[in-house]
Amino acid sequence: MRAHRRRHIAAPGLGLLALLLCGCSKNDAATGAPAIGLEPPGTALYQENCSACHDAENLELAKKPPKLTGLFQKPTLPSGAPATDDQVKKTILDGRGIMPPFRQTLDDEQVNELLKYLHTR
Repeated sequence: MRAHRRRHIAAPGLGLLALLLCGCSKNDAATGAPAIGLEPPGTALYQENCSACHDAENLELAKKPPKLTGLFQKPTLPSGAPATDDQVKKTILDGRGIMPPFRQTLDDEQVNELLKYLHTR
């Protein structure tokens, strides 16, 4: 009798455990989007390499770097070039105007993470 009772107690416990584990995904189950509270990939790279200039308000520069919010929602970049991944990648790697090149700083994987992040801004 005692062994039979343990099985009935363990079964609901296992079901609850399964539900909890299914809920521990990084993505929203319905949309596949990152769950609230998790940063999109590339966020830390952006903060480390881009934010100091592109998000700054009081830079003492003759020409202010453009804000990058909505970068891919427009047909062209602030430079007038097409707003494509290839063009933004070229700008990141080679620099442009007062922006330094990041070819020696970021590898291809990091540049691709930045591109993904810029698509979310």
